[in-house]
Formats: sequence, C-alpha cells, structure tokens
Amino acid sequence: MLFNTYIKILIKEVLLVICILFILCPYSYSASDNLKKPEYILFITADGFRPDYVEKYNTPHLKSLIKEGVWVEKSTDIFPTLTTPNMTSLVTGAYPRTTHIAANTQFDSIQQKLVGGPRDNKAVTIAEALKAAGWKTAAVNQFMLENRGVDTYISAGYDNSEKITNVVIDILKKDKARFIGVIYGVTDSIGHKNGPNSPEMKKAVLSVDKEIGKLMEYLKKSGLADKTIICISSDHGMSDFNKKQASAEPADILRKAGYKVATAKTDFQPDTQIILLSYGVRILYFMPNVSEKEKQDIRQLLTQIRGAEVLDRKKLDALGCHDNLSGDLIVSPLPGYVMSGAGEPGGYHGTFDEARTIMIFSGTGVKKGATLKEGRNIDIVPTLLYSVGVKVPSTVDGKPLKGIFK
Repeated sequence: MLFNTYIKILIKEVLLVICILFILCPYSYSASDNLKKPEYILFITADGFRPDYVEKYNTPHLKSLIKEGVWVEKSTDIFPTLTTPNMTSLVTGAYPRTTHIAANTQFDSIQQKLVGGPRDNKAVTIAEALKAAGWKTAAVNQFMLENRGVDTYISAGYDNSEKITNVVIDILKKDKARFIGVIYGVTDSIGHKNGPNSPEMKKAVLSVDKEIGKLMEYLKKSGLADKTIICISSDHGMSDFNKKQASAEPADILRKAGYKVATAKTDFQPDTQIILLSYGVRILYFMPNVSEKEKQDIRQLLTQIRGAEVLDRKKLDALGCHDNLSGDLIVSPLPGYVMSGAGEPGGYHGTFDEARTIMIFSGTGVKKGATLKEGRNIDIVPTLLYSVGVKVPSTVDGKPLKGIFK
C-alpha cells in the first residue's frame, strides 16, 4: 500500500517537473524536427541597406525572394546603430552586454585604454555553433567571423559586389561549405559619401540586388535551391544630414564648463576627466577622477542641449548596452536633428533613426509570400540554428522567429 502510494506521488512529481520544464523553456530545439531541415545556410548582410530601398529603387531579385519567402515588416538592430557592434550581434544573436562589442571604437574604462575595431567578441558565433555540429563553414567579408568558427575566410573587397558573388560561388563549388556568411558593403560606402536618396545609391542598391540574383540563379542551377535557407539582412540604415542641428556640441559645452575632455587618443592627458567618442551619437566615458556630484552636473549640462536626448545607464542597460564599454552616457539627436554637419552632403548612422533594417527569409522550410510583423537582428541566429536543428548557444539573447516556418 505504501509502495503504491509512493509510486503515485512520484508520478505526480515527475509530471509536475515536466510541466514546469515545458513552461520554462521558451522553445524546444527538437521542435524543428518537424520541419524540412535545410542542408545549407546562406546568410547575406548588406551594410547600411535600408528596408525602403526595396521599393524605392525597385529591386527585382529581392522582391522575388520576398514573394517566395517571408518579409519581416519591422526589423530592428541594436543601439547605437553602428557597424561593428551590429555585425557582431548579427552573427551571435546577442546584445553588446553579452558580446562586449559596443562601438566601432570603444573605451575600456577598466583597462583605461581606447580600442579601435574591437574583435574580442565574448559570445558564440553562428559559425562556431554549426562547426561544433559538424558543418563546414565559410565567410566572405564578414569580419566578425574571421577566426571565429569558419573553415574558410576571404576578404573579397568590401565594395566590389561582383567579386564578392564570384567568391561565394567559388566556395560553394570548391570548398563545399554548408554555411556562408557574406557582407556586401557598397551601400554603406555610398550612403556615407552620397546619401541614401542619391542616384549613386540607386546604382549601388541595384548592383547588390543583381548579385543576389546571380547567387539565387546559381543555387537553382546547382540543385542547392531546395536545400538552402537564405537570410537577407542589414546592420543598420542610413540618414541624410538633416537641416536642423542640435543646439550645441557636447564637447564644447563640457570644456566651457571647465571639464577636461579628450576626443581622440592623442588628447589623453593625466588630468583627462571625460572620454568623448563621436559618431551619429556622442558616447561619454567618465574617468576615475570624476566625482558623483560632477557626473550629475555633467548630465544636467547635457540635458540643456536642444534637439538631443541624454541616455543614462538605466536607459542604456534597457537597450542591451554593455555596462562598461558602451559608455556612461550617450547623447543622441532627436528625430529630425543631427549632432553636427547639418545640411552637408552624404549620410550617417548611429542614432535611433537608423535602427530599421532589412530582413528576408526564403528557401527550405520557409513560408511562401508571408509577412512577419516584427523581428530583431539578434533573432536571426537562433532562427537559422532552429531551422537546421542545431542547439542555440546560451550566449544568444534573441529568440527564433517560428512564424517564418511552414
């Protein structure tokens, strides 16, 4: 009798544990067993490619992919909207608080040094996860995958779209890589030089679209189209220099108030109090010689700038920024404003206005002609790994976009 009672209690406890585990697990890796698994992944990123370029410049091949796949209506990146941290988040599915890659150049306040082009990513990359599962991997121009899980890495000329395509096809032919991460960079270069609404940008966008079309044609001819999942993404958008400029430059205000501000490595002095890095936003790092009262005074000074907002640590933490490398404060222009260069030719990014990106999924297991309301760049890696049944690393902050699958 006691044994039977014990067994009944044990069964109830086991069932309870199973129910709890089911609730706690946001998604199951084995759920993808019900999908037709792709044998190949082609992960394409167009640097600085705005989602409105698809219609604005009438891109036939991207439109075809959307028709045959899933278009994510509202795709967003991480803040600040800079290339290096976003390229890192794209290949890791993680925020800067996890990757430790917070800006194109960042100040390490613990080691007290400025780090240009940071590469010491602390998160697992998609290539590392796939390679551990037995995949052969490659990257073309995706610099955050160099020495990070790829069997083959080739720098093919960031702005040379035709060469990039030829290298990708060559890797598929000769190296038999099952995963390839690739960047087309010309849309970013032209965006900075000529702006997003220029004739030059139209030409750049259509050149990338043409090369993507060539890749799709190769997949069909080689018999890989029915075995491949394709993701088209971008790291950030691009804005024209608005005609309205914020009322003051943060460095000028702070220096006028008597603070010692360094804006470059050559400016560093023993008595430097603030490191200020300029992109589309201004990232501020406090040195150890700044008191708590001075920090509050500095923040109050910066809030007086018209046309800009001051993001403190609480706001930055909520955005997934790193608690050291992302700075103590970030001054970001409000919509319709720039921090500097008002009315100048060309384009910029770094602010919330450039947070919208392109995201398209197509190929094996993906719905046809469907739309997903929203997604984040950090959701791409878990989505692709989910599609092929590879366990998502614990460093991933994103979630798989299950709605794209049939």
